[in-house]
Amino acid sequence: MQTEEYRRILEGERDRLEKKLSRAEGLGKHESLKDSTQELSLYDNHPADLGSENFERGKDLALHEHELLRYRRVLAALDRIRQGEYGRCGACGEEIDPARLRQLPEAALCLSCREEAEQRSEARGRPLEEAGQQAPYGSSCKDREDYTGYDGEDAWQAVARYNKLPHVHYEDVGEDEDSIGSVEDTDRLSNEDLRKQLE
Repeated sequence: MQTEEYRRILEGERDRLEKKLSRAEGLGKHESLKDSTQELSLYDNHPADLGSENFERGKDLALHEHELLRYRRVLAALDRIRQGEYGRCGACGEEIDPARLRQLPEAALCLSCREEAEQRSEARGRPLEEAGQQAPYGSSCKDREDYTGYDGEDAWQAVARYNKLPHVHYEDVGEDEDSIGSVEDTDRLSNEDLRKQLE
């Protein structure tokens, strides 16, 4: 595909997203739950009804945010076309695979750079506050580091070994190896035994 075809596709996507975002009345505004549900009072509603309203509102806001982010990416791609930089990776400068651009015309990175960026963001997926915390607080699993000390993974393995000990849960009730799986004496009584006792 030529750049003009990509421009046409991106402009069509821009127009579609503009219409969709303009119809999403109230989602860009930060109005209260009471205003968004158009209720006079929230006290007379069942809590489950409010939970459903809150869930639907959160879902609508997340979808709106997703469309807004895509709209900004489309505008940035149109700017790259105007500047003559469209189709080149913003990180490494290599040409972006045309198959990727056909599927995602607003792509700014080639596939390998995008994957690297996602891996970096996964590594930063922990809260920023944990960076300054010392053991035993903070991230307990150090799989991506060359760390040989006792960490969260070792703790999980210790718990797993403890759970594999034979009959740990029976020790407190006084059962031994021979009595496991057998029924108590009172459960062995048959209906005939009960009738004999009643006579």
